[in-house]
Amino acid sequence: MNNILSFFHISRKSGNAFPDHRRKHVRHSGPHAEVVVGNTAYNLRDWSLGGASFDTLPDARLAVGDRLQLVLRFRFLHDTVTIMQPAEIVRAARRGIAVKFAPLDSAGRRAFDRVIDGFNAEGFLSSQAA
Repeated sequence: MNNILSFFHISRKSGNAFPDHRRKHVRHSGPHAEVVVGNTAYNLRDWSLGGASFDTLPDARLAVGDRLQLVLRFRFLHDTVTIMQPAEIVRAARRGIAVKFAPLDSAGRRAFDRVIDGFNAEGFLSSQAA
């Protein structure tokens, strides 16, 4: 296989020739979604069943290793899904945080399934309107 790839000047590490298996869960973008930490709401950048990333202010005072109780709110045309989820900060930057969720219980999994269903329903509705 490497001989064939090298003939075409392609390596296993280049581009999207091979899927990236580093992530356990599919990432979803977070429009119409927010995460609340304490009394402060932040825009959700993206999320998966394993974690999320969100924008913060430079003075958020959140550090790697902090354990948080997140409230995630996903807004749809006719519904809002709110999920309370414990998480731990795994990356912290000046204007962004990445968290890893604690293992999901069955209620949390059902709530995230509702969110995915909501995104799929809105995508279908918008495709039919065009």
